[in-house]
This record gives sequence, structure tokens and C-alpha cells, in this order.
Amino acid sequence: MKLKTLAVALLSTAAAVGLSISAAFAQVAEVNIDSLNVRSGPGLNSSIRGTIPRGAQAKIIQTQGDWLYIVTGPIEGWVYAPYVTVLDQPGPGVDSPVTTVMVCNGTNRTTARVYRQNGELKLRVHDRLDNLTWLDTPARMETGSGATTYVNIRGEQTTRVLQSQSSPTNCSIQTTNRPIEAGVVTEIEQP
Repeated sequence: MKLKTLAVALLSTAAAVGLSISAAFAQVAEVNIDSLNVRSGPGLNSSIRGTIPRGAQAKIIQTQGDWLYIVTGPIEGWVYAPYVTVLDQPGPGVDSPVTTVMVCNGTNRTTARVYRQNGELKLRVHDRLDNLTWLDTPARMETGSGATTYVNIRGEQTTRVLQSQSSPTNCSIQTTNRPIEAGVVTEIEQP
């Protein structure tokens, strides 16, 4: 009986160590469609547990064919792999490698994401129609004139993402040589 208990304990420990090692080197997936269903199992017949928006990131825990088991905030479950982009840098397990400050989804075609990575503020601008990220650079934050503004530091064009202080769900994306695109804040960092 003691031998059986010892064997079970060793197997449990090995499984836990294996799980924590795989979690420590988990990859990160970023959603590349407007809204991604998170399911209870790897298949379309599985129930939907929730959805995550474009640009949101999640830790990849497991893969099964074209399906990924992910964890992001309070939601975890299975997502269809072609609807995410696996990022180059591995995530540090439980914590996300980036912290989203805000996401402004323009009404026409542009999504702007302001985020922190390794303590640095950054701005990523993605064209949803062409499925092209055309700006991903360090940024700075400015306040005043009734808006919080995020501006790229590098690049040939100046891009500004403005978030209204009086109506924090309203935003706009302004880029040199492009019309202003009004938008809606779909994600914001909670203090």
C-alpha cells in the first residue's frame, strides 16, 4: 500500500512540475478577428464560454489539432488557431507579456492599441481591412484639451490616439495624410 501511495505521489509531483514548466514557457496568442469565441472544448459543437476582442492576448496552454486552449483574465477555453497570431516572444506563464492601456476600434477600418511592455509605453495601429499592422512603436502620453492623447515617438508619420476625458468610451485615431477616424474604446486598463 505504501508503494502504491508513493507511486501516486511521484506521478502527481511529476505532472505538476511538467505543468508548471510548460506554463512558464507558454506562448502568447493575439486575436486577429473582431470577436473570437472561447469554447468549452476543441470543436464547433462545444458551448461558448465567452468572447475576446481583436488585439486581446491570451496564454496558450495546450494545442490539439487546429485548436488552442488559452487563458486570458477570467476566461479560459478553446479557440480556433487560424483566428489568432502566435507572437514571437513567449509569455512568462501566468502574467501577460504586455499590459493593454486602451484599445480604440475605429468605425471604418483602424484599430489602435496602446500598451506597456517591459515598462515602456507603445502604440500599435492595425488596418482591419488589409489585415496589416503598419505601426508598432514606442509612444508617449499627453493630457490636456479634454483628451488623453497617445503619440508615437518614432516613425515618418505622426499618429495620435485621443481618448475623450468627458466621455471615456469615445476615441479617435489621427494620422498624418489620413482622415480622422472616430472610434469606440473597447478595452481600458483598470487602475
